[in-house]
Amino acid sequence: MTLPHVNLAKDGPDLSPRAYARLLADLAENADVAVDSFGLGGFVEGFEKKIAAELGKERAILMPTGTLANLFALELLSDRSRRRVLVQTDGHIQNDTGDSAQRLGGVVLVPIQDKGAGFSVAAMKAEVERAAGARVAIPFSSVVIETPVRRRFAQMIPLADMDAAVAYAREAGLKLHLDGARVYLASAWTGRGIQDFCRPFDTVYLSLYKYFGTPFGAVLAGPAALIDGLYHDRRRYGGGLAQIWQIALVADRFLDGMAERWRRARAMSDPTYAGLEASGRFTIERIPDGSNIVKLRLTEGGADGLKAFRGRAEAANLKMPEIAGDMLPIRVNETWLASTAEEIEGRLIQSAG
Repeated sequence: MTLPHVNLAKDGPDLSPRAYARLLADLAENADVAVDSFGLGGFVEGFEKKIAAELGKERAILMPTGTLANLFALELLSDRSRRRVLVQTDGHIQNDTGDSAQRLGGVVLVPIQDKGAGFSVAAMKAEVERAAGARVAIPFSSVVIETPVRRRFAQMIPLADMDAAVAYAREAGLKLHLDGARVYLASAWTGRGIQDFCRPFDTVYLSLYKYFGTPFGAVLAGPAALIDGLYHDRRRYGGGLAQIWQIALVADRFLDGMAERWRRARAMSDPTYAGLEASGRFTIERIPDGSNIVKLRLTEGGADGLKAFRGRAEAANLKMPEIAGDMLPIRVNETWLASTAEEIEGRLIQSAG
């Protein structure tokens, strides 16, 4: 009997080309799929309305990439005289978009980070006041908050810190953008509902390929005044794909019940880690303010033992991450729900040899 596949390497199912093709074919066969024209109409329109409601926003628009979604958000929240944006030093926009905000959007990023994965109100205030009081005033337009932060092993910004940053931004007249690529993780690990999490932010970006089963895609959501008509800019920036119903169809399949599945998967993690530690074969390093990633180490065996363990775990139908030094950064996601905490624990212990 084949053991249930569990992916410990990614935030979602990470479908193979064959699995994706089978899923897409099955969905297309059993659903009434109207084709869109460059992202307008058809199944896409219905999905955009559905995901906007899920996030608690008036409108949503599909984007081919998160980089483009974030770029549009920064542009939309800026004006002619206010083009500076506060971002996290370790955040996605600062590190992984190749200065696209500056080069394509004319927006200047100012990175700060003095408190874990985020920043304090004091640090925000210092930058805002310094810029406003410069010889040539350079006021800020907005603040971006990303949580959890991938570059820090999915470390979260504590809710109290995030709420304080939001409150100061509003007091200072700054707009707010949520880099919510992994907002469903954030919701599961904090207990704050998806709409409540998104409510304080003017705009929200959500990744689709990370855990919605798609090979690419993102969503940008916000008020109708900002989102309506944005499809012109999507095409202007090279993001106008002739048809994107495939992405909407697969993402829609995963959207139903997504928040509840993440809560259930999160609940499986602690007993699994406790059992692994109790076996004496592993140590589990939890990330401060962490979410779905922990650092798994073998108590003995060294580098060769870790490599052998990884190979045996893969053979037991556990998709494993790449070895990082002396540990494996394993992740919780909804594929855990195909198994049980006890079974995942048992397979890992057996793989330890």
